[in-house]
Amino acid sequence: MAIWCKLRSIALFLLCFLVCLTGSSSVLAQKVPLALYYETLCPFCSNFIINDLSKIFLNGLIDIVDLRLVPFGNAEIGGSDYQSINCQHGPSECFLNTLEACAIHAWPDLLELQYGNETKSLVPPHEYVPWVVVNNKPLYTDYANFTTYVCKAYNGTVPRVCNETTFQLVASAELDQTPQACLRKRDSVASVAPKPPPIMSHMSLGRRQMKMAISE
Repeated sequence: MAIWCKLRSIALFLLCFLVCLTGSSSVLAQKVPLALYYETLCPFCSNFIINDLSKIFLNGLIDIVDLRLVPFGNAEIGGSDYQSINCQHGPSECFLNTLEACAIHAWPDLLELQYGNETKSLVPPHEYVPWVVVNNKPLYTDYANFTTYVCKAYNGTVPRVCNETTFQLVASAELDQTPQACLRKRDSVASVAPKPPPIMSHMSLGRRQMKMAISE
């Protein structure tokens, strides 16, 4: 039940995100790039989206950021044709990643591979998720403090939340070295998921799971 509540909350977040994409903005200064690299069944990603990132729609920060969501996370692209995706938390996560990619874009299968290539091309490479990047710079374990970095990087008139924020940027050497995050495979054997079938099988499995949930 808890996971379904979180998924509903994330669905509402995505709806707000899409509404803001279609809306117009009167902000003249260049927006600050804010990217979230995540995976749907990582509890730390869900908590960050629900408890931290969602606030940007209420405090006005959405007006000064160029938000990009990349639902791929610690998945791996494999197969002889490099067209299958193995997700860290199994086939259900692959289906949900694809579902969220579908909410963001019309062609989820191709987009998931594109998101995978984008995630694998990050410099420096991501070490875990959630992996938050502001102005092309990763925040590492200080990701929950993203508002401070956005406000500091913006050159225009900032929303009220920026005036209420204590600007305290944390140096890399001072960051907590034990992240509240889902680590990549090479860092956490316990997080390795069994190898699932290709992505189309993930989608079929997800549809069956949704039908079962609805029938209950």
